[in-house]
Amino acid sequence: MNFRVMAMIVRGTLGASRVRTALTVLSIALGVALAGAVHTVHTSALAEVERATRALAGTADLELRGPLNGFDERLFERVARLPGIRVASPVVEVDAALAGGRGATLRVLGIDAFRAARLQPAFVPGRTSLPGAAAFLDGKSAWLSPAAASRLGLRAGATLRLLAGSGEREFRVAGVLEGLRDAGELAVIDIAAAQEAFARVGRLSRIDLRLAPGADGGEVRRELARVLPPGVVPAPPSAVPQRAAAISRAYRVNLDALALVALATGAFLVFSTLALQAARRRQEFALLRALGVTRRGLAVELALEGALLGAAGAALGTVLGIYASRAILARVGADLGAGYFSGHGIAESPDARALAAIALLAVAMSVAAALRVAWAVGRIPVAEGLRDRAIDIAVAPGSARYAVAFALLGVPLLLAPPVGGLPLGGYAAIAAWLAAAVLAVGPVCRALLARLPAPRSPVADLALAQVRHLPGHLAASVAGIVVSASLCVAMAILVHSFRVSLEQWLGGIVSADLYLRTASGGDTGYLTEAQQRAIAGLAGVRAAEPLRYDRLVLDPRSEPLTLVARPVNARILEGYQAEPRAMPPPGDLPWVWISEAARDLEGWKPADVLVLPIAGHATRVRVAAIIRDFARTWGTVVMPLEDYRRITGDTRANDMALFLAPGVDVEAAERSVRAALPDAAGLAFEDAVSLRQRSLETFDRTFAVTYALEAIAIVIGLAGITSSFAALAWSRRREFGVLRFLGLTRREVLRLLALEGAAAGALGAAIGLASGTMISVVLVRVVNRQSFHWSLGVHWPIGALAVLLAAIVGLSALGARASGAAAVRREAVAAVKDDA
Repeated sequence: MNFRVMAMIVRGTLGASRVRTALTVLSIALGVALAGAVHTVHTSALAEVERATRALAGTADLELRGPLNGFDERLFERVARLPGIRVASPVVEVDAALAGGRGATLRVLGIDAFRAARLQPAFVPGRTSLPGAAAFLDGKSAWLSPAAASRLGLRAGATLRLLAGSGEREFRVAGVLEGLRDAGELAVIDIAAAQEAFARVGRLSRIDLRLAPGADGGEVRRELARVLPPGVVPAPPSAVPQRAAAISRAYRVNLDALALVALATGAFLVFSTLALQAARRRQEFALLRALGVTRRGLAVELALEGALLGAAGAALGTVLGIYASRAILARVGADLGAGYFSGHGIAESPDARALAAIALLAVAMSVAAALRVAWAVGRIPVAEGLRDRAIDIAVAPGSARYAVAFALLGVPLLLAPPVGGLPLGGYAAIAAWLAAAVLAVGPVCRALLARLPAPRSPVADLALAQVRHLPGHLAASVAGIVVSASLCVAMAILVHSFRVSLEQWLGGIVSADLYLRTASGGDTGYLTEAQQRAIAGLAGVRAAEPLRYDRLVLDPRSEPLTLVARPVNARILEGYQAEPRAMPPPGDLPWVWISEAARDLEGWKPADVLVLPIAGHATRVRVAAIIRDFARTWGTVVMPLEDYRRITGDTRANDMALFLAPGVDVEAAERSVRAALPDAAGLAFEDAVSLRQRSLETFDRTFAVTYALEAIAIVIGLAGITSSFAALAWSRRREFGVLRFLGLTRREVLRLLALEGAAAGALGAAIGLASGTMISVVLVRVVNRQSFHWSLGVHWPIGALAVLLAAIVGLSALGARASGAAAVRREAVAAVKDDA
């Protein structure tokens, strides 16, 4: 077929049904926009981390990092003297809470300006009243990055108030370091001032190293391994953004998968739209075949139509995705509520290649849908097509066998181990079972409808007879409902199971009457041992349990574990849902309890003897049990507080859990604590009820984006039903005219369409419920476990599922009725003339 003739036909075809074409393009655009926005938001966050790391590292080749509370500063002298080290710069790094900031924090770097300037000249003030590195020697001054100065609204001469311990520290803003424009939000002060202000005297957080020219990096690492204490590891600065990417990878991939399912649902609408147009153009296609156009020529024409629809949707969706990501970064944040990234004002950094890949995927899906229609069109006999205007498309033979094959294929995929920490086998199983559900639409619907008794109502009987035939294009629309319903059912079960499991865990672990935090954010707050005794001795306090947190760095290639030191008893083990839950007998080694993530990532198990780097000491401990910890993804080690204090000599506490005496309310207890610590600033109190409620609210915010994805997938699926019935109603004008002659009113004809829509929606909802239930088990048992290392019980949201399925059926009925209203408006005589 001549390309110019083909283009003219395509233009006329798409322009003849502008509303349906626009709806199809918009559905594709929504899927592309979702995938593009999710990817762009996370790409921007990771790019921000990488820019900040590069800006702060300067020319450093390696970083020595250790525990959260730092390591002995005497290590600096030994490292700086090693052969192959040209520059060594000590750093104290803390995440300090802002006084009165309600949880807001600021990253603070304490540096030796004379050494740091050799690695990063941007640390040296330029056009200020105190030029040069010597300006940092003033322990009361702080220099802000442009991002921090902008967010805090502070200028030179203003006062920066930070929380340290249980009190406040004030610094005079000496100026803004313009060279740190890409470093994010931070303050820079003298290292000695940082050590004194934040209880890090004699401690360092990291050491930045630049190697001498020609130095052998492998030899330098071997020399470092000889002098570094346990828990301090060397890593290149690039490891920081790599760790950030690893932390959020599973969350990002899960959201991307949901967005792609929405995009796939849009492809079904493309198939439905092209199938309906092809059915209406049976005589046109038959005429073209009679004039010599081959099946391949028709396939090329329909593929061009699909490509144009996909390209238009991809272009619009890409633009919408970029604007949506910009709004999300400005209003919601780069973590989409998950808490993986901090900071404000992250610059948008679209990944052109990823956006192009998403757009090409949309076009490919649309072309694939068009080729499926072309396969059906090519099998219409020419003579029959020239005289028959009935709407239908051929159904691929053997779909039941293929459905069984895909269902069986998904079973061994469930046993596949994660690849790079991602549950690729689980995703492949879900894709296989979705394909099985789609292929089973025709056979399952025919089997279900064949067993239904004939309704007493003539209108309902006519509607059931129409749906029993299940034309090929209607089957495609039902398949779109199946995909979107499966997604929504599976996610509803997963989210509900997660929320119920989290609520049960919180009910056990958050068991004190009142919780005291030294700061609502950051890691610089603490209570001294004397302050802890003062609180525990209050008349209204029945018992007090201090908590202390640290970081265990086992390997530069893996994420640090969180060390939680707290009193451990039967009540705590019950709350952690430990397995086994009994307290172990006293032994020769300290007992520790490890989270499921630590078990999966490190390969540890109960009774194992571990060597943990605690406070610079290689400490032998024994694993008592596995605990459940929904607060941390990368592993937790819980140690009895008395063992931690004996090993480290650190008697401070970050938080305290207070059990009140009978009859003492939380407000009275809070007043008593504040009176006992009159000089304490930044203390934050929260009772168990509000803490559990806030945790659940955070959970709901995290999953808000999945609710949006589910809603859009349902809308796209319902758009397919509406589009199908619009074309069906148009093609059945003669049938409606005959029914009107036989005595049916317009209202009864519209009721007929509504019943047909409800039946189609019910079929899609039923198959989607079965498919979604199976997929939810994969999400809970495989995807969630391999992604986040949490064990969840399966809990069924019966009420939410009933509302969801009823909404699908009801909206399908309304859509079918509304789409057929125009076809029923014509007078019966005019409609019957179409049969002449």
